[in-house]
Amino acid sequence: MASFAQQLERLLLAAQARGLVESGLAEQLTALAAERERERGWLSLGGVLGRLGAAVTMLGVILLIAANWQHIGAGVKILGFLLLLGGAHGAALWIQWTGRPYPRFAEALHFLGAGLFVGGLALVGQIYHLPANPPRAMLVWLVAIAPLAVLLRSPAISGLGILAAWLWLHFEAANSDSPVHVSGFTSYLMLSLGMGLALLGGQSKLRQEDRRIRSVMRGAAQLMLFYGVYLLGFFRRFAERADTVATGSLVLPLGALVLGSAGVVLGWNRLAPEVPWLRARLSLLLVLLVTTCVVALLIAVDVIPRGPPVSVFEFGTSARFAVGTVLVSAAAWVLWFLFALWLVVYGALSRQRDFVNTGVLAFGLGIVTRFLDLIGGLADTGTLFVLGGIVLLGTAWAMERWRRAVVARIEGDT
Repeated sequence: MASFAQQLERLLLAAQARGLVESGLAEQLTALAAERERERGWLSLGGVLGRLGAAVTMLGVILLIAANWQHIGAGVKILGFLLLLGGAHGAALWIQWTGRPYPRFAEALHFLGAGLFVGGLALVGQIYHLPANPPRAMLVWLVAIAPLAVLLRSPAISGLGILAAWLWLHFEAANSDSPVHVSGFTSYLMLSLGMGLALLGGQSKLRQEDRRIRSVMRGAAQLMLFYGVYLLGFFRRFAERADTVATGSLVLPLGALVLGSAGVVLGWNRLAPEVPWLRARLSLLLVLLVTTCVVALLIAVDVIPRGPPVSVFEFGTSARFAVGTVLVSAAAWVLWFLFALWLVVYGALSRQRDFVNTGVLAFGLGIVTRFLDLIGGLADTGTLFVLGGIVLLGTAWAMERWRRAVVARIEGDT
């Protein structure tokens, strides 16, 4: 696909041939577009290298302190940490306040400071031999960097905040002394799915000026939702293992799903803004996903009976699974492919290549995964793929017919 500068150059050449644009103006516009495109590429490269440098610096500081732990006094350790923390944020603020042309470098310094904060918590805990409490540490880290993400409009710190929230949820659930303690892989899976739903709805409420933060939140939401739906496709396998059976409080997993659903409802009117009619289809898919998650969670804690064992998806092996777990797995398979197709359609209609590529890759991954998951009976697996292929061919034919009808209607109106 041609870049914006190349597309603009072709358009201006056509306009110049028709006498709509003067040659001098067309050359200036083409040069400006090329310059902006080069600038954007360098800024992106600088941002990536800056964040990598910040991460490597944080790791280096931790390793140096650990290697010389006995030879560095407690006061020197704390003073050095405060100097590093204040120096990183101070230098970044100086760059921003003085208008220096290094915004990505300033973001990298803020990212370094936000990462150093959690290292400082561990440092203080080690110095004063405080009892280890990972949930509290993650919560303090989240509370400390959340205002920075809001005030600085920093995508990098926003990403760290999402990571801190995700870690806090999982550490809190794993803490045996917590009143909301849970165990079992299904419960932890619901935490990621609920958080992904909340991020998906929350990013749509941000302003256009915060599009970079929206991209971070949308990317994190897609990652969590794809991770959750993908693993939910194996529910029939891990739900019946003794070490993965969910027990304990349902406050966190159910609460995460409820809050995630509320976030989607609040941001519903801004989802898929380029193609509004696809919004209803996405909402239906999300409702089906939440329903499947709740059913899976209730089956995992034996609130809903698992049902008798069946061998429908045995495929030449000796394994037998409860009918309830098989149905949840099958629902997750269907949702995975429907989400992939939705991404392809949305990306094609909104002319966003990244969504098309993501949807195609997800669809291919689903086919390969299901083949490996169900392998054993080639005839049964082949039948499943033949039916799936026929459905795809029918969908492609219907979409092409719909596209031709829309184009003909537009030409008739003009």
